[in-house]
Amino acid sequence: MLYAKSNPKESIQEHTNELLNNLKILKETYGEEIEQNQNFEKERFWELLKIICIYHDIGKVYTPFQNEIRKNIGLELIETEFNYKEIKHEQLSPLFIPSMMFQLTKEEKKIVYQAIFYHHERTNSEISEELVQRIIEKDILPRMNELEKELKMELNQNPKRLYISKVRAIERITKKEKYYKEYCLLKGFLHRLDHSSSAHLTIENKEKQKLDELTQKFMKSSKYQLNELQEFTKTNCDNNLVVIGSTGMGKTEAALLWSKSSKTFFTLPIRISINAIYDRIKDQIGYQDVGLLHSTALDYLEEKQEFENEESIYEQTRNLTKRVTTCTIDQIFPFVFKYKGYEKMYATLSYSKVIIDEVQAYSPEIVAIILKGLEMIYEIGGKFMIMTATLPRIYREKLEKMGIKFQYQKFVKDTKRHKVKLEDKKIEDDLEKIIEKGKSEKVLIIVNTVDKAIELYQKIAKQKVNVKLLHSRFIQKDRIEKENEIKMFSNNRNESGIWITTQIVEASLDIDFDSLYTEMSTLDSLFQRLGRCYRSREYKKTENNVHIYTKEPTGIGKNNVYSPEIFEKSLELLESYDGKVLKEEEKVLLVDQLYAEECLKETDFLKRFKESMIVLDSIIDYDVEKKEAQKLLRNIENVTVIPKKVYDENIALFEQYEKEKDGKSKSKLKREIKKLTTTISRRKAYILKEYMSEIPYLEGKNEIVCIDLKYDEDSGLILHADKDYELEERFCD
Repeated sequence: MLYAKSNPKESIQEHTNELLNNLKILKETYGEEIEQNQNFEKERFWELLKIICIYHDIGKVYTPFQNEIRKNIGLELIETEFNYKEIKHEQLSPLFIPSMMFQLTKEEKKIVYQAIFYHHERTNSEISEELVQRIIEKDILPRMNELEKELKMELNQNPKRLYISKVRAIERITKKEKYYKEYCLLKGFLHRLDHSSSAHLTIENKEKQKLDELTQKFMKSSKYQLNELQEFTKTNCDNNLVVIGSTGMGKTEAALLWSKSSKTFFTLPIRISINAIYDRIKDQIGYQDVGLLHSTALDYLEEKQEFENEESIYEQTRNLTKRVTTCTIDQIFPFVFKYKGYEKMYATLSYSKVIIDEVQAYSPEIVAIILKGLEMIYEIGGKFMIMTATLPRIYREKLEKMGIKFQYQKFVKDTKRHKVKLEDKKIEDDLEKIIEKGKSEKVLIIVNTVDKAIELYQKIAKQKVNVKLLHSRFIQKDRIEKENEIKMFSNNRNESGIWITTQIVEASLDIDFDSLYTEMSTLDSLFQRLGRCYRSREYKKTENNVHIYTKEPTGIGKNNVYSPEIFEKSLELLESYDGKVLKEEEKVLLVDQLYAEECLKETDFLKRFKESMIVLDSIIDYDVEKKEAQKLLRNIENVTVIPKKVYDENIALFEQYEKEKDGKSKSKLKREIKKLTTTISRRKAYILKEYMSEIPYLEGKNEIVCIDLKYDEDSGLILHADKDYELEERFCD
């Protein structure tokens, strides 16, 4: 037997048949969608993909590879003069393809050979022609009849090393070639088919449920009528959309109606919001073919008791099997960096729909990545929908300059929800009034930095009032508990009290408070905060329900949370609304005006956005690895830390992790350890280095360090050693 794998034991023929079965499923399930908007010959495309599947692993007949498998399963080794480390199986596979029999053109040879040669994307792709010639003469040709008989397939009877000229790194297919898109699809689908087949998973679920029909059924049972926004997205499901919709207009349902029954990726800025959308689709709407994908998704699924070993939701989602995937953007958008193997995601997006919720919540660098990604998705045939409460004008104009066709529409409620008061003082100057309000109402305090949030909490906690704190510097386990607690507090209309938080509640967190007291920030951020107060209710009282504190707000400055220039322009635009009801239409217009290019001239914000676009337009193909690309997308400047108190209380867990030999058990222990961590900026970590130490049980394995500063479940991690304010990490967490 010629083996492909040792665990589980599988022959080359069996593995190849798995790919061909999955290829059939892919074509039956999404063939029409894949063929749409493509200008190559459709039937020939599927023929080429079949050839690639059949021959992708044929290089495993190489004796040194077979010996590697035989050693693993306890069989006698075959005598050979060659060493497997000198060359890899996929680097030999193209020489077996009978190109004349398949009538491969010069261009097709290059496409097919490269798709196979690079399907593992080894670090070193250069191979010796002399070595290949020796392998052909001494290891392949003497066994050719035997190989053909066992594999039951046609092989090139006159294999030569000439194929190497078509697969060298300098010859790699890039966007400048006219067949670039076809190559991306063929190579990307090979990645999908190979990974799914190796994991013994179906490449796509043949889901019979219709998401749009279930969404309408759910709305009908809840006595909701389709509104203008939802009718628009339902009618325009074949178009790219950029939609502005007021808070409470049912944007989620609108997006699901637009996705129809297509393969869909639903993205949001923060994990708690993604978890909520996942639950909504699966548990409320009743659609089962939905997956969850972010850095702690597996933990969440296990808590919901939905983890089922190999066939788990998480494993299927990681393999892109689910028809609908709810995720953070770092799970799909790294493809813009064209990392080694990016074609897997890019090909999948060619027949998918991508939903970007709350795009204004991201930094200008991350929005640049999103827009570049949407441009690439548009070029390869996929579709997108941006939906948001407010949209910076420069983002819409950039999409237009890219030549992307999309429908743009605004749907704004005329509900009066917020009567604002600009307070020319610090927020702490009104604590007495805020505390009194919190005894009878649900009061939300939002400040710009973690340090300020902790400071206010410690002052209010001394008073006789129900007060809680939420920010990004709690360990993951405590933060998840607090995120759930704030939602339960919001839903219980009989409970009063105060929650103090930072901008982590701004994006898509479904909470509704009676009064908001907030530090002034930029308008886009500020209006997101307003969406957490009187979320869907009309405000009919005469007193102000939103108080905005403008004196010495924290987090304003270079290398900080908010740009000083945009902050000043925001305050200037808002001053005329002091003491007035701020209508939803006015919020949209103000943000549009603030982020017009003429208003942003000379600002650091515009400079960062434009420089990011220049960098992205200059990407060198295959220059980075996937993990590097994800780091670039996340813009990670953080260090993962575990407070010493938490470490000391859980040292047995670390000892168990070090001793554990079983891979799955070790992975589970690692996730348990991560629940005990939080993050701080690298800048702050450098300042606090004297308080930090390595964890001996993890040394060299994880970038987690112990920090010897105060931590408790009420206040979080307190960084007394530095008065500077750290950047709030809000995205792709």
